[in-house]
Amino acid sequence: MSRSALSKPAFRRLALALVASAAFSLPALADTQVVTFNVLNASATLGTPFSNGDNLRLNTLVTTETGPLMQSITFTVDGSASILNGAAVWEVGTADGIGPRLIGVNLDIFNATTSALVASDSFAGTLAGFATSTFANTNISPGLYRLVATGTGIRESSLDVTVSFIPEPGTYALMLAGLGVVGLMVRRRQA
Repeated sequence: MSRSALSKPAFRRLALALVASAAFSLPALADTQVVTFNVLNASATLGTPFSNGDNLRLNTLVTTETGPLMQSITFTVDGSASILNGAAVWEVGTADGIGPRLIGVNLDIFNATTSALVASDSFAGTLAGFATSTFANTNISPGLYRLVATGTGIRESSLDVTVSFIPEPGTYALMLAGLGVVGLMVRRRQA
């Protein structure tokens, strides 16, 4: 048998080792918690903490009122997530209407315990009647947070925000190191 060919038992052991490695090193399936508002002024508190890989979505569609937008979501982050990323999209105009729909949008994330500002969105631009902004690689620690969306609804208002919670880069490095050890063990057994 050549060195590059694996016997059936060796192949089975390799497959079993890879499956076991993946099962113990990958995070659980991500959970997405969605909050939907149909009024300009609303708040919600989420009871389930966000973990590594989870997402928070805010969907707003207001067709019956205009005026100041003030929405907030209070949420908890557990110890497995250390960075948050996010994006927002809102409709600023359409061919069917005259003038803007939602203006002056600002998104902030505060530490709900200390009221300290943790992250503020950065405006990314507009395209085809939609404006976008982002949160990029903001470090967070376990705790209670509040996402606050403000602006002004001139006519029908549509706003979508997604915040994703990701682990430290070291988590992925540890997973790759584990796969490397499995590969070395298989190579050593072949020799």
